[in-house]
Amino acid sequence: MNRTSKEIIAVVASLFLVFMAWYGSYVPMRKAEIYISTLQGIQTNPVSTLGDLEKRISVPLDYYSPIGQEELVRNMANSVLGFVQQSQDVTSTAELIRFTTSYFEPILARGKGMSFGQDVYLMGAINEVAYTRTGDKTYLDAAQKYYLEGEALGPNRPQPLYGLFDVYRMEGDAADAEVIGNKILTNWPTDQNIQQGLTQLLNQGGASSTEPAGK
Repeated sequence: MNRTSKEIIAVVASLFLVFMAWYGSYVPMRKAEIYISTLQGIQTNPVSTLGDLEKRISVPLDYYSPIGQEELVRNMANSVLGFVQQSQDVTSTAELIRFTTSYFEPILARGKGMSFGQDVYLMGAINEVAYTRTGDKTYLDAAQKYYLEGEALGPNRPQPLYGLFDVYRMEGDAADAEVIGNKILTNWPTDQNIQQGLTQLLNQGGASSTEPAGK
């Protein structure tokens, strides 16, 4: 190999390393910086409308990076869950669920990820809380779908099991609630909340409630 060929290879290799450093390190770091800056901006200059919140938070979420999107969407979803739990505004709840789902759907469509089970559970929890705030059965059905998916991913993971117990209890489905409740008690026999909730449901003949049994 002559000297010119070696120099060309060296230049190409150097450019490749620079590109990988930019693509794999700088871009994700910049995405995180924009997200932090957005949160700080919201603290110093509170949002005035729901549209304003979505416009601001979309900036870091829409900033392309090969790494970091799943973590940011999960962080955003946790914030939405907290907001929905405190809000009684049905319109705001519906819009926030739509906004969150629009970012979660591409992640969930992949069917895998470092914390995919947590992503699925979060969507279930958000929809469950949305149901308790709005009474819209669509949200409860969505919560059940996500919790069932979470159970399939990890049959003995507590979060989707407790979520399913809540859903079946709120539906008044005593039979499925008993199956899940017994599964929970098999794994965590000292959980008095589940034992009491299951006993109450069976005694009432499957009467439904919109309040979670406690997780």
